[in-house]
Amino acid sequence: MDQETTDRTAGRTPGNDGFSLVETLFAVLVLVVAAGGLVRALAHASEGRQAAADTGLATRIAEARMEELLAAPFWRGWPWPGYHAAVAPGGSVETGGAGAPGYFAFFGEDGEPADRRSARYEVRWRIRELVAPGGDRLAGLRFEVVAMPVSGGRGSVVRLESVRVANGE
Repeated sequence: MDQETTDRTAGRTPGNDGFSLVETLFAVLVLVVAAGGLVRALAHASEGRQAAADTGLATRIAEARMEELLAAPFWRGWPWPGYHAAVAPGGSVETGGAGAPGYFAFFGEDGEPADRRSARYEVRWRIRELVAPGGDRLAGLRFEVVAMPVSGGRGSVVRLESVRVANGE
C-alpha cells in the first residue's frame, strides 16, 4: 500500500494532520482575553446596579422625610399657638461633619428607622422661615433634606429642597 492509500483509509487527506501546538495556544489565548473582558464588563455592570440601588434607597428615605415635613400643619405668625414641633425652624444639612446636625434620623438597609449602630443612612434636615417682604409674619417654610451614608459607609448622597406656604392667618 502506498502513502496516499494509507491516508485515505485513515479518513485523512494529505497535508491535514490537525492543529499544531502553536495554533492551540493562540486559540486558548484569544479565549482567555475575551473571557477577561467579559468578566470586567460583568463586574462593572454589577457595580452600576449596586450604585443605582443605593441611590434609590437614599432617595426613598429623603422623600419620605420631606413628605412628613410638608404634611405637618403650620400657620402664619411665628411662633403660632400649638405649633407642630416637626416644622420648628432650625437644623443643619452640612455633610462635611461641620456643625451639629440639629434634626437627624438614622435608617437601615430596608429604609426603616434604625439606631446609629445598625444604620446605613443618616438623614439631616433644615427648616428656614420665609417672611413676606416688608412683613414680620411667617409666609412659608423652606425645607432641605439630605440623606447620606453613615460615616465610613458606602452609598449615595441625595439632597431635596421644597417650599411650603403657610396655612391661614
